[in-house]
Amino acid sequence: MVIVGSVNLLAALFLFFRSFSWSKLDPEYSRYISILRICGIVFASVALYRSIFVSSYPDRLAWFDSLFNSPFVVRSLALFAEMSFIGMIALVLRNLNKEMQLTGPVLAKAPAVAVICIFIAQFFAFGGLITQSNTQFAIEEALWAVAFIAFFPLSIIGLKKSWKLETVSKGCKAFFLVMTIWCTGYLAFQLFFALPFMYIAAIPQDIGRVVPPDAFMQSIFNFTATRDFDTWGGIGFFIWHSGYFSVCVWMVLLFMTAPRRKLAIGGKTAESALSS
Repeated sequence: MVIVGSVNLLAALFLFFRSFSWSKLDPEYSRYISILRICGIVFASVALYRSIFVSSYPDRLAWFDSLFNSPFVVRSLALFAEMSFIGMIALVLRNLNKEMQLTGPVLAKAPAVAVICIFIAQFFAFGGLITQSNTQFAIEEALWAVAFIAFFPLSIIGLKKSWKLETVSKGCKAFFLVMTIWCTGYLAFQLFFALPFMYIAAIPQDIGRVVPPDAFMQSIFNFTATRDFDTWGGIGFFIWHSGYFSVCVWMVLLFMTAPRRKLAIGGKTAESALSS
């Protein structure tokens, strides 16, 4: 995963510096692509970091016995990565919704709703880490589910419309296809497995739990460094960890291409703009 993460970061850096060849062609597009590519660099960088310094929040596990691998430090970096991830999706959806007139004013607010959900989820993520509360982790995961429920209708509508219209770029079609597949798989996993059988099922363990007065400091400095496969959760953790730091980064690389309805900038096609 470290090798995969390194290659992904190099690809993200390539896309980031490639954006400068577009910067003088269309100011509005330049802002759009700049935000997406900065967020992409943030996500790919944190993904590589977390591939090296593997961490588990509920049990406060770490791969290395180092403060760099402290679950609190990793969680702090994850905040920026997760907000970047959800922000990229929201920005692309908002832009494509505007260009393609996908839906009315109600569903048009879905990207903002998703961003707010994930922002609120960050508080419960830190709360769960500090207090080791399963209830707070369950709320965090529920908010993630709500965010992608908000994205789902726009993704389906956009997928249908993008394949009907002739003047739609391949990047636009790819974005809606990836989002529809991701939302379907992610929500199926969250709603029918993770939430009921992993997070909600663990809530009764919070009964009688006492939060020590130094819980915050413990979340930073007190963690268990281990490389025992079973302690980490066996094959289940391996699949989750591998998928999270590969598939999600590949999605981010797609978002960094700044999908638009038509690849026309300043009266030029993308291809002619780059060649000139």
